[in-house]
Amino acid sequence: MAFQNPDALFSEQAHLMKPSAIGEIHKLLEAPGMRSLAGAWPSPSVFKTREISDIVLKLLAANGDHALQYGSTKGYLELRQCLSEMAEKKEDIECSPDQILITTGSAQGLDLACRIFIDPGDIVLVGLPSYFGGTGTIASHGGINVGIPVDENGIEVEAMEEKLALLKKGNKPVKAVYVIPNFQNPTGTTLALSRRKKLLELADRYQFMIFEDDPYGELRFEGQHLPSLLALDKTGCVVHFRSTSKTFSPGMRVAWAAGHTDVIVKMELAKQCSDISTNTLSQLVLLELIKNGSFHNGIKKNIEYYRQKRDLTLDLIEKHFPKQVRWTKPSGGFFTFITLPEGLSADDLLIDALKHKIAFVSGPAFFVDDSGKNTFRLSYSQASSEDIMAVIPSLAELIKDRITS
Repeated sequence: MAFQNPDALFSEQAHLMKPSAIGEIHKLLEAPGMRSLAGAWPSPSVFKTREISDIVLKLLAANGDHALQYGSTKGYLELRQCLSEMAEKKEDIECSPDQILITTGSAQGLDLACRIFIDPGDIVLVGLPSYFGGTGTIASHGGINVGIPVDENGIEVEAMEEKLALLKKGNKPVKAVYVIPNFQNPTGTTLALSRRKKLLELADRYQFMIFEDDPYGELRFEGQHLPSLLALDKTGCVVHFRSTSKTFSPGMRVAWAAGHTDVIVKMELAKQCSDISTNTLSQLVLLELIKNGSFHNGIKKNIEYYRQKRDLTLDLIEKHFPKQVRWTKPSGGFFTFITLPEGLSADDLLIDALKHKIAFVSGPAFFVDDSGKNTFRLSYSQASSEDIMAVIPSLAELIKDRITS
């Protein structure tokens, strides 16, 4: 007899999973002739393809049996030692190798943290807007995403304080806050230092965890470096996720989580049930790039490369977009966020844009409360300068048509 109804046997967690906008973005990027400012991918122009190829050949020749073998769940010890030293030297983060877990992308780090902290029905505060991959992971574990507005200085901790008090009064305590403090996806905004300190104070007062997602922090174009929440944390409430997808290679999938020893131990146990270990060869390649200085030199080159893309994008927006439109001015990262006049729909604008082979990401995907209908995200990271120069004036004309119609 044929098996007819697997849906009836799916787990509760499987039923909580929803399609992500990531899949739709991939379709846009693959469409022939599409000029896209949708994808938040790093540019292949900055990949160290030849150097990585040489390192891989040397690793395989010298110790291929080790490089192609399973590794420890926690990650290659020498790499964790290097990351620990980097954290202390560059970020003023005191964290031993035992407080670091190597993960398959930072997305796995958040998934593991949700596994050990989030039960169905637990409330997690997130930005309005916030990265849909993060909020989707939380929802897939049964967490309830509750939005807190984001402005030019990051998530509004004053509004968060009010929400925390209201939820506590209703006997609905918050389990965690998910935040992208540096050059946030999608807004490009950075959480102010005073708000970082206030967020940690609230975490101590209301006893919740902070999931700090920081894939863009090393790509600062100007301005003062701000300490991470983990560096400021004195109580062990922060789980910090860092990725090399934007600074090394997204395809190599090397990232790490750092936090209190007890948290990392639990996440390691969860990882054992997930993928056993992270790609050994990728870890060894990254380790070699760190040791020979190429990794840090590459970040400097990446900063200059993406700064030029950012500058070109903002200059063209300033020149061509109508005065009724607002946009963020990021000091690093990959994104600027556009707000259209009230009453205009970014979804409708996208339909028009696709007819002209222009792609961006409509804003509602980033809002857990279905708001943001007049917003959209532009990413300059992967687009060529030629595409940026072609897309923004054309997009401006489409916006003007909608404003006057």
